[in-house]
Amino acid sequence: MSVLSSARNLVSVAGEVARFALRPMTVEDAKAKIRGRMAARERLFLQMVRETIWEYPKSPYRRLLEWADWSYEGLAESVGRQGVEATLKTLLAAGVYVTFDEFKGRTPIRRDGLVLECKASDFDNPRVVPSFEVRTSGTRSRGSIVPASLGYIADQRAPAFCLMLEAIRTGAAPIVIWLHYRLGSGMMWWLSLIHMGRPSLRWFSIVDPTAAELSAGHRTLMRLLRIFTGLRGARAPLPEHAGFSNADVVLDAVLDARRRWGRCAVITTPSAATRLAALAERRGIHLQGVTFLLGAEPLTPGKYAEIARSGAGIGVRYAFTEAGAVGGACGVPSTFDDVHLLMDGFALITRARAFADGGAANAFVFTSLLPSSPKVLFNAESDDFGEISERRCGCIWDSLGMHTHITNIRSFSKLTGEGMTLLGTDCVRILEEVLPREFGGRSIDYQLLEVEDDDHLTRLHLVVSPSVGPIDEARLLARFVEELRAPSRPRSFVLTPLWEEAGTIKVVRREPVVSAGGKLLPFHT
Repeated sequence: MSVLSSARNLVSVAGEVARFALRPMTVEDAKAKIRGRMAARERLFLQMVRETIWEYPKSPYRRLLEWADWSYEGLAESVGRQGVEATLKTLLAAGVYVTFDEFKGRTPIRRDGLVLECKASDFDNPRVVPSFEVRTSGTRSRGSIVPASLGYIADQRAPAFCLMLEAIRTGAAPIVIWLHYRLGSGMMWWLSLIHMGRPSLRWFSIVDPTAAELSAGHRTLMRLLRIFTGLRGARAPLPEHAGFSNADVVLDAVLDARRRWGRCAVITTPSAATRLAALAERRGIHLQGVTFLLGAEPLTPGKYAEIARSGAGIGVRYAFTEAGAVGGACGVPSTFDDVHLLMDGFALITRARAFADGGAANAFVFTSLLPSSPKVLFNAESDDFGEISERRCGCIWDSLGMHTHITNIRSFSKLTGEGMTLLGTDCVRILEEVLPREFGGRSIDYQLLEVEDDDHLTRLHLVVSPSVGPIDEARLLARFVEELRAPSRPRSFVLTPLWEEAGTIKVVRREPVVSAGGKLLPFHT
């Protein structure tokens, strides 16, 4: 239960809120905090293990360590001898890790002679006293609740976000948020900007904020923050509803900010930014002076090209609710989606993860180093994979010792139809580049949708927005299948002849489906 749910804690909470809102964090503060943690990574890792795992006998991670015959002393010796990442790789090889589904509580943890039935809440940080709760942006569900604290925002999110904005050179530009209200991303940015002493100018929510299920404590927290921010002479906005169909409202706010201040930073998703860029193009307006900081879904080549054509600047962030901000936009990127691993708070290794019909990719496996993290991550597999490299780039993150870069981040989320498995990212180029180029429209006008028919059989719909105009559906489907059958495509991911014979794919004219988390993805299940 949140501390704000109890009236007797209101005074102490008000004090916490006052400290959070009235002591703004500067860029130099953020750099000093991160620099100090970089110098103490091994100590922070061992402290995290001791305080959130070893002191809690019911921790699934402790049970795994004991099963693998690892003691805390042995762990400390290994870290001193070979470092954090090498120790984590040794533990992974010994079976000390949790898969994505195990971490979510969807499947038991099964190792040789060990079976652990776990819930998602079993991985909550036992030392965190939550100030509020956020919901993860579940693609197939309403997501799960994650407790969080203002201490966590001040410790991890705000410093990371502060330096992301610095890396992409937004300066003191006013900030407009266009993100989900109830989910982690929107709330985390709203709170972090308050702690940075630069509340957002506007906050637009992709879903109706009045329909959000909020606890009394959550509402009280927001009221207190707005009061204390007002005492500092600033204004923390309440969220306003602006769905994808109301992009005009958001674009007007961005253009007004640019007119008044000469520039504007927009915190949103790639799909939303693509809509704003398309709308600006229809109006005959360029977006020079506007900088997008994008996250919550992959920035694909197709979306990047459409946004860049508007003249706007682009940076990428990588975060997920259970962990925090794990990747910060590179100031001198090698690719359009280049982020630095935020090594002051996380360690990252990989684990081979197989697909149902053959092939594999290296899943990201994260370990949290900070005691304020809402979830305890200890060799915890995420649903993402990508390319990891070491590079000196000269940007602000590089100057802090963070030389690990992550690019081409994608999700394992997949579609299944007629017994086949299709890794969603395999179709991104076709949906976002090939079809718009040959049949009209934009990257956000095409989507693969998984549905269940009247006979409870799984089918795939190739969704095309009505805004594309008249099309030859038979030719469209033939072109889609032709691209899937291209020799350059890995056979382990898709077997199209069966789809053709079974009639699994059907063209449907409708708007692409937006997920419960406000994401517009190339594929939806």
